[in-house]
Amino acid sequence: MSMKIARISSLATVIACLLLPTATSKAETLDSSATGFTFAFSLPVDGHLKHVFEGLTEDIGAWWLADHTWYGKSENMTLQLRPGGCLCEIDSELRFTEHLRVVKVEPYSLIRFTGGLGPLQGEGVTGVMDWSLKNSADEQTTTLTVRYRVSGYSPNDLSAWAVAVENVLLQQMTSFQTYMNQ
Repeated sequence: MSMKIARISSLATVIACLLLPTATSKAETLDSSATGFTFAFSLPVDGHLKHVFEGLTEDIGAWWLADHTWYGKSENMTLQLRPGGCLCEIDSELRFTEHLRVVKVEPYSLIRFTGGLGPLQGEGVTGVMDWSLKNSADEQTTTLTVRYRVSGYSPNDLSAWAVAVENVLLQQMTSFQTYMNQ
């Protein structure tokens, strides 16, 4: 595929994501420029943070949205909680995608990833994403906070990607919230 077609395809993905309905919570863009962006959002999830952490990490294939996979199957998603572990989509021995790499785990509190999620993977950028958990005072609800900072070189203005990436991650985590709140 030519670079021009790939760039048009990537921009089409951004536009499609912009048109998707947004989840009930709103992501907040903390900063945005041609070279990167940062956003964060929080969602309440039913359950003690240990239960929420386990659902987030062990059941990822049950709640990850198939529309936001490379191969169209949520059950292909895995998460390895170890140094250099992979948030991966494995379709076969030869066909796989590393979405993000695990660089820090504080059990029941924080998972930190690095990498360019989705189409950002091919843009020459990287990012740092945190999934943070905090229990409510009564320990019946856990707040999940997602923060993602992306930067690097791209021939495209990265600020144009911010809203689309926010919407996709918000949809993913709203799917997780729904899964856990059943």
